[in-house]
Amino acid sequence: MKKLFLLLFISHRLFAQGNHTDGAVKHEYVINNFKTESGIVLPQAQIIYGTYGHLNAKHDNVVLLPSHYMADYHGYEWLIGPGKALDTSKLFLVASELFGNGRSSSPSNTPEPYHGPRFPVMTIRDNVEAVHRLLTEELKITHLRALIGF
Repeated sequence: MKKLFLLLFISHRLFAQGNHTDGAVKHEYVINNFKTESGIVLPQAQIIYGTYGHLNAKHDNVVLLPSHYMADYHGYEWLIGPGKALDTSKLFLVASELFGNGRSSSPSNTPEPYHGPRFPVMTIRDNVEAVHRLLTEELKITHLRALIGF
């Protein structure tokens, strides 16, 4: 049993070292009076996102990484880091989380009158609109180098 524990411990340490990124910074962006495609207005729609790397002076090194359903912004970290496909020494990465994932506005964290089963159906268009506003209004980004997603 001790050998198994030791093997698991060593494996975990090696795996953790191989997946190191230069660290995401977690952010929250709130959109007041967000009108959904269905016409429902959320008093405060919350988007959780992470950023990696640094925005350059020209603002032309931005890559958007929208999450897939039920994922968080950490889902791309196997690709992120210096010398990896999404090299944070060159790129500024914005990884957003979809509505309904439990951290961005979701049935479980939205106050009444939209809590739980009263949470509106959120469409792809709603998510695209929210992320567009995040990029243009909050981060002042008007052009993406790339958009990468599942």
